[in-house]
Amino acid sequence: MTYQKNDILFAFKAIALSPSLNGTDKQVAVFFVDSFNIKTKRCDPSVDTASVILGKSKRTILRAIDHLVKLKFIRKLRHGGHNHCNKYEPNWAYFRELELSYKLRRKTHAERFARQKLSPSVCQPCHSSGVNDVTQTYPTNNIPLTCPSDVPRKAESSLERSGLSNGSAFNVARVPIRPPPQQSRSIEAAQAAAVRRWNKDLHNQFGSKPIYGDMIDEIDVELQDAATEAEMKRAGDGIAWILKELEVRQLLRRDTQHQ
Repeated sequence: MTYQKNDILFAFKAIALSPSLNGTDKQVAVFFVDSFNIKTKRCDPSVDTASVILGKSKRTILRAIDHLVKLKFIRKLRHGGHNHCNKYEPNWAYFRELELSYKLRRKTHAERFARQKLSPSVCQPCHSSGVNDVTQTYPTNNIPLTCPSDVPRKAESSLERSGLSNGSAFNVARVPIRPPPQQSRSIEAAQAAAVRRWNKDLHNQFGSKPIYGDMIDEIDVELQDAATEAEMKRAGDGIAWILKELEVRQLLRRDTQHQ
């Protein structure tokens, strides 16, 4: 696993934010990340050293190492280090994947109030010429209703008894129609699975390349939603949508710079 710039920062963030690690696990994980030598790529501290530095028993250190290996935070290579001691490798690729997931959650939350930019509507300043003011005599608005006007009085009277009606005609269209809870949960689960798929595809294809960070910064909420919708329709279309959209944005920026 090749080390890249900022990987140590990503590792510390992932360790600190992980809900799967207890206090000792986090101490041991930080110790091994801190023991990694960027120049020589060596990371082979002994359990005795970890025990002394962290003030933990060897048994506790070994349990924490086994837990970190199981959770893919580090890799353990027996006798692969200096003088045939065990060698440890922080899982840089996994830390980058956790960093991506964290940034997407932050970006989605930050843009939760974003609204589409619409052109301001212009009201008609005055009546059309040649039209006189008239009094409306038809008692019912001419706008098509979304429900029949002869709604059963049973529904109206029940609302009146409960204090939810003001005595005027009962409008069924005002009652929001929500999908059943089970259907809503199924949709949310499908969306979450689609996000994981295109996220994983993007990381597998570009995670080891320097452009990866720039691509993540370019993915806004609108692009996330579009990619998720495409991925739900067919697996693999999510990353295809992202790459196509990023290419279009890059071309537009180039055209703008040349103008």
